[in-house]
Order: sequence, then structure tokens, then C-alpha cells
Amino acid sequence: MSMTVDEAWDRIEEWLRANAPAVHAELPPPAAPGEIRAAQDAVGCAFPAELVASLARHDGSGGFLLPPLHALYGTRLIVKEYHAYRRADQRRGPGERRWWEPRWIPVAQDGCGNSLFVSQEPGPSFGRVGDHAKDEGGSFSDEGEWASLGAYLASTARGLHDGVWGDYEPCVDGEGFLDWREPSEGVAADWDMGRLNRGFGFG
Repeated sequence: MSMTVDEAWDRIEEWLRANAPAVHAELPPPAAPGEIRAAQDAVGCAFPAELVASLARHDGSGGFLLPPLHALYGTRLIVKEYHAYRRADQRRGPGERRWWEPRWIPVAQDGCGNSLFVSQEPGPSFGRVGDHAKDEGGSFSDEGEWASLGAYLASTARGLHDGVWGDYEPCVDGEGFLDWREPSEGVAADWDMGRLNRGFGFG
């Protein structure tokens, strides 16, 4: 059953409130309509309706990581990262593969230099969530959870409530913080991506 962006966030918040209260407490407030309009003006491209709806709910995701380890950008970081990607693309030499398209809107990062974006390019990629690898550029998956930002949020909500998202399970530590781990990971890794993201202030 499909969900709206608000319904997906309702389900996400319900689970976090009950199971990861520290993460729930870190969810950012909504972006103001003027902030969303200013961000669209700054990148020169209208945001998809689902991104607007998500920003109107939370201006980023704070300490909440969507699976497998992505933190949603708020309006400020969308603009900052968009222009950083555009500058990097413009520095590429003749004949090099295009690294970033002007109508790709960055929406999340994994703390390792890779990101997710929503394509507003006309054609088959329109509206889809793409994966941007720092060394290879953008690509798209045919999996249903990447069909749109709304589909990704809905799959996250289902993953929390079902206890599994693809090869990952939601794991909450003793302090109420959430990470996504493969079932074989019996112990925490030496580094904790959730804590790293919170430390760098992404959201």
C-alpha cells in the first residue's frame, strides 16, 4: 500500500518515539515556506512535490539515518551541496564524463562523500532517487524504493516497523540512537556512522 510523505513521516516518528527516543528528539523542525522557496531559487530548479512535503515536515533528518546510512539534507545543505557539485563538474576536462547534472537535487549524504539526489531531468530518470558516488558520478537503481523520494521514505517506514530493510536491520543502542546493520554484525563497528553524522552536524 502506498503512503504519502506525511503518512511515511507519521510512521517513522511513531517508531522512533517508541524505540529510539534520542533520535526522535533530534528531528529538526519544519522548514518555513520562505526557506523552501529561497532554496529552489538558489539552485534554479523547482523541487519535486515530495521533497517540498518532506522539508515542510522536517528540515533535514538530524541524527536520524535512513537506510542504509543516509542523513537527509535540510534546505541550507541542499543549496550548499548543489553548488559544490556544480563547481566540481565545471572543473572537469573536455571529454570527461559529466559528473553532475544541473537538474539533480542533492537530498542526502552518507558521511563518506557519497550522496543521494532526486532527478528533475526530463526523461526516464525524472523524479527518481539516484546514487552519486564520489569517484564515479550518478547512477540509478531499478529497485522500487528508489522510484521517488516518497517511495524511499515509505520503504524506510516499513523497514522500521517490519524490522528489516533489504539486507539491513534497525538497531538501537543503549542511549536510544539508531543505526542500520546487517544481521551478521554481532557487535558494533569501531566507528559509528550515526555518531559521525551527528558530530558533523548533518541534517
